[in-house]
Amino acid sequence: MRASVRSDIHFAMRTAILILVTHAVAYLTHEYAHTTMAWMLGYMTNPLALDYGGLTPANLILLSDVDDNVPYDAVFAGGHGSAAAAIALAGPFIGNALLYVCLYAACRRRASGRMAAATFWLLLMCAGNVWSYVPIRALATHADIALAARGLQIGTVALFPLLMVPSMLLVGHFFAKACPLFIRNIAQGNQARALLMIAMTTTWFFSFFGRVGMSGSYGTAAQFFSIVSEIVLLPIALAVLWHQCVADVDA
Repeated sequence: MRASVRSDIHFAMRTAILILVTHAVAYLTHEYAHTTMAWMLGYMTNPLALDYGGLTPANLILLSDVDDNVPYDAVFAGGHGSAAAAIALAGPFIGNALLYVCLYAACRRRASGRMAAATFWLLLMCAGNVWSYVPIRALATHADIALAARGLQIGTVALFPLLMVPSMLLVGHFFAKACPLFIRNIAQGNQARALLMIAMTTTWFFSFFGRVGMSGSYGTAAQFFSIVSEIVLLPIALAVLWHQCVADVDA
């Protein structure tokens, strides 16, 4: 096996590890944002008291059973809907969106080197988590956005456009600014590495995060958004990123 092939395989293995690690970080910052807000408002005594789930492969690798464990029923029973809304929105918009903004601002001038890849994948996980809620599950009857709408005493349809603005700004920034900057600097002209990053970026964003609405429990709107995410937006993003990060650079 040629040295270049071995080097690219090692790059792929490092990428896979970074993806799993940064997914866990973004997932936990999301959940801890919920519990920290609940703790600050007096509804939890320990902000680290998540429901960490069992020792299944899916939970150990992807944290699939980890839950914020916030006592929303007690918050609503006390007539504190605005507090419930703040707790619910803290996950996607503080634990993920605010982390994205701070991380990009701190690291955009250092988009190469040892920490660049970890930074990029954490940016993706933060943006992807937001995408999985708005728009994917924004019109569902349960989960964070539904809880926020209930707390604010408005319908999810009325809340939807208000949350779509920051969500689309974040997602647009990720694909228009962060992806070209980091992928070019990390791949360093190596097309195999650039293709790997582009493929993993679009798959994780539009399929892993985008398909969460396919569960029937989130309703038909969530299923529609998930289908559009996977079938329409994924291939479009793949083509656009190829031109942004590889083809136009070579030309």
